[in-house]
Amino acid sequence: MSWWATAPAFASAVLVFFGPGLLVLAAAGVRRVALVALSAPISMSIGSCLAVVLPYLGVAFNPVSYLVFSLCLAAVVLLARRLLGRNGSAGLRSVRRFGDVELVDSRPMDGNGLPAWARRLLVPVAIAFPAVIIGSRYIAGFGSPENFSQTFDNVYHLNAIKHIAETQNGSALTLGNLTEASQAFYPAAMHDLMALVVMMTGASVPVAVNVGTILLGALVWPLSCVFLISRVIGYRAIPLLAAGVLCAGMSGFPYLMVAFGVLYPNHAAIALLPAALGLVVEGLGMTPERRRTLSVSAGLLTAAVLPGLALAHPSTLLALLAFAGPVVAGRAVREFRFRHGEADRHARPVLWGVVFVLYAGVTLVAWLTVRPSLAFAPWTPFQTNARAIGEILGSAPMGATTAWILLVLTVAGIYVAARQFRDLWWVLMMFVIAGVLYMVVSSWNLGWFRTFLTGVWYNDSFRLAALLPVVTLPLSVLGAEWVTGRLRVLGTQLAPADRSIGARRRLPAVSRLRRAIPRLTGSPITAAAVVLLLGVGTQGGTLAGVQIRMGEVFALEEESPLLTTDELALLERVPDLVPAGDVVVGNPRTGASLVYAVADRQTVAPHIFGDRTDAEQTLLDHWDEAGYNPSVCEAIVDERAFWALDFGDQEVVPGDEPYIGFRALADQSAPGISLVAEEGDARLYRVDVCEES
Repeated sequence: MSWWATAPAFASAVLVFFGPGLLVLAAAGVRRVALVALSAPISMSIGSCLAVVLPYLGVAFNPVSYLVFSLCLAAVVLLARRLLGRNGSAGLRSVRRFGDVELVDSRPMDGNGLPAWARRLLVPVAIAFPAVIIGSRYIAGFGSPENFSQTFDNVYHLNAIKHIAETQNGSALTLGNLTEASQAFYPAAMHDLMALVVMMTGASVPVAVNVGTILLGALVWPLSCVFLISRVIGYRAIPLLAAGVLCAGMSGFPYLMVAFGVLYPNHAAIALLPAALGLVVEGLGMTPERRRTLSVSAGLLTAAVLPGLALAHPSTLLALLAFAGPVVAGRAVREFRFRHGEADRHARPVLWGVVFVLYAGVTLVAWLTVRPSLAFAPWTPFQTNARAIGEILGSAPMGATTAWILLVLTVAGIYVAARQFRDLWWVLMMFVIAGVLYMVVSSWNLGWFRTFLTGVWYNDSFRLAALLPVVTLPLSVLGAEWVTGRLRVLGTQLAPADRSIGARRRLPAVSRLRRAIPRLTGSPITAAAVVLLLGVGTQGGTLAGVQIRMGEVFALEEESPLLTTDELALLERVPDLVPAGDVVVGNPRTGASLVYAVADRQTVAPHIFGDRTDAEQTLLDHWDEAGYNPSVCEAIVDERAFWALDFGDQEVVPGDEPYIGFRALADQSAPGISLVAEEGDARLYRVDVCEES
């Protein structure tokens, strides 16, 4: 299958990931950057919340219900806006008592002196640049559209999307480990939207996952970053362009979450995180344009985005709470400063001090309670503090090659923030918080303090490394803006002293060139070109390692760790051999459980982990005893588990307790069981002795 053949899947994914959000935001009157950048986070909230609610109403979760609900929600929002927007509306006056109802980008962007044609192109270029680069790297890493990550977690993710598409139930409250016995909470926002793509197009699960992953990394992430910078640094041309081009050069995200794990839920959630953080900044009146004026609209949008963020992955909601802490503190400090330094009678320092204390308390409670079991958290520290600090500054986590351009820009940004410490200290603190978390998890000894800080992320350095770009980007953008400013100053300093017009005409060529330098370096077009060149420079060797890793993870080979070429070939034959409705037994650690996602046949263990019923455990431990064990035959008939896949002893992650119900299949010594098909060492068996009643 070629990538061109995935065009319908891409089009459907764009509709699923952006359509509902665009409808609702447009109905609410949101425009410009916010309209496009927030549409995916809002769509994620709509889809994931709808999936939770619909089972209680007895309604299926599918593209039709998704569309109908989105249209109804947009209509309600439009009606509410019209009612509030009436002249003299008491409701609107009441809302404005709490803050501004307009977003920062409701007004025209500061073009930094760029001509009108350049301003119109700037945001599209800021999005297209990373979209092309990240999309190309993903496509190169994935290889074929039908390839999938050959990693442990993918057994679950592929089967979960298949489960939602088949059952039309995507509730995060019950998804669990995909069986009746293991129903529990699992963050399903990403799975829900990708399942909708499967239902809309009939695309295979791997194709839908790859298309959705590209969309999240190459489009949602850059839009989210541009939105964040428009709120933290300012709604200005050069910072927005820098945000777009630099977000494609950081190995920590989006690439790392696809090359490791594979951590699709984290990938989806972190792609939304900058937009959510930007909304918090604007809502609290901390944008350069507002200076203390609260934004009611941003507050409402924050509330609308949070469910999607939490249901994409709760750990990212905790990251938002951590990064937003300095923003809340910054607002409180600003209130104290205005109260005591500028005698502003509207300042409320005590109120904001209380707000910060309450916020810190809520964050602490969430930090201690919203965390996973560490029974499956084997990650240990692997480096020194000094190396960790170098990786943080150099945008090179997990041993990547130092990104020298990003290192220079980040250090320059730290310098700028330090020079403007009064206004930008909270931006520095967000960076410090993420850096401390990564340093502790990757270099501190095992112990309660390390677990207290990083247990939310399974004490996993990879997950925390992926958060670094979110808070490094504002400093890098500050650095890029500083570089363009210094270039302009340098050009002015190189200009020769002014002379008369007649003397200028007699100047030699070198002097005329020196006179042209200020015009060249001072041009906004030159500044934009320099930013683009910086973005190109970030695509050097720093991304080579993660690119190679991605290619290795997605490669389908004879010895692939999850599914080999022979095993996949056999799975593709299963629909012609196994009747619909029958169940296939297999060791999930060998990839046999992917018979569900790949071949559309149910399996006893759709995930490597999970609670099993007594019958399911009997099948996994004793299926090869069907010829002489009546209790096994009874379980086989009850579950319709007449088939078994034997993929040998190679497991993607070796387990402490082997599945022993398939040992007698390899030498075909199990009575009453026959070999039906084989591809290399991969075999499909059927039990012949268990009769249905």
